[in-house]
Amino acid sequence: MPGFDYSKWDKIELSDDEDDVHPNIDKDSWFRLKHRQRVEKEEEDNKKRKQLEEKLAKLQREFDAFPEAAREHLKAQKVKKEMDEVQAELDKMDRERKWNADNMCKVSESRTEVVSAAKPAPAPEPRLKGEAIADGYVDYVEKHEDLLEQYIAMGDETFEKVMEFMKVHGGTLLEGEHAESYLLLDCLEKEMNDQHSEMLKSARQSQLLTQLREFSRASGRPARDGVVPVFERLIDHEGTQESFQESVDTFVKKIVARAPEKKKEMDKEMAEAEAEEAKSSGSKPLNPPGPGGLDPMEVFNTLPEEMQSAFRAKDIQRLQAALAALPLEEAKHHLKRCSDSGLWVPHQGPAEGDDEDDEDDED
Repeated sequence: MPGFDYSKWDKIELSDDEDDVHPNIDKDSWFRLKHRQRVEKEEEDNKKRKQLEEKLAKLQREFDAFPEAAREHLKAQKVKKEMDEVQAELDKMDRERKWNADNMCKVSESRTEVVSAAKPAPAPEPRLKGEAIADGYVDYVEKHEDLLEQYIAMGDETFEKVMEFMKVHGGTLLEGEHAESYLLLDCLEKEMNDQHSEMLKSARQSQLLTQLREFSRASGRPARDGVVPVFERLIDHEGTQESFQESVDTFVKKIVARAPEKKKEMDKEMAEAEAEEAKSSGSKPLNPPGPGGLDPMEVFNTLPEEMQSAFRAKDIQRLQAALAALPLEEAKHHLKRCSDSGLWVPHQGPAEGDDEDDEDDED
């Protein structure tokens, strides 16, 4: 914008700038050390600035003591030159000053009001642990699920559009840590259902909330107060964008690694619950053994991932391709177990209503 110089904001330091730490060093201890070093450096600069300002004021008084006609004399000009040097050093300190959450703002007015019940000062939300994370989660999701889905759908929008959305809804999305939990589960579910591109959108949005939460804890302010400074830094600084993308990529790798494990855990829990229900009711198990005496769910869980996906999708060609990619003996082994468990019925197609064609060419 013409008439305004924003260059000094290029020197803003956030907590992300202090996260460059070796994995063997405690992150919180490292953060405190870097913060203390920064505070000590600012104290030294402030002390030096005060000395220079006092010196400048003294020189100004000396110069003002000269009569108007004598200010062109050598002694007065020497004082004037020294004043210019001191002022130049102060200007240099202003240009090179680093800005952070502790010093980027100053009090323009201070006053005390006596009220009947003082309101607590704004502060970051406490870090939740254990069961406290789940408290109120169900009620929160029931109330704000539409808003959460709107936010996730903005995963391929620009930072500018997401910032405007967060200016309006940030207070709700950053209430507690329920939104982060919802997005984490959404990422896992989409990756387990082979919706990788949709998962990437949700992962980016999840990391934006994480960045706001970290800014909140570093600055000692509510998370919603970080919307503008965090997003403006993401918009204006390429280095911050690269650092943010690295955090997204790291998060995505964890999701991709966790999804298969989570899928197996859920299948196992479902099988155990069905077996327990059948046992307690005395009814026929939901997954009775096949003609060869094998449990279909147990066999299914031992199949390669590609075969499992093919069975879920009821995709014959995909199943044939998965078998063809295996060594012959391994393919025969899995096909026989599928037959013995009832997952596959030779010459008739898959069990449980699956529509796969006959696979004699693989047997």
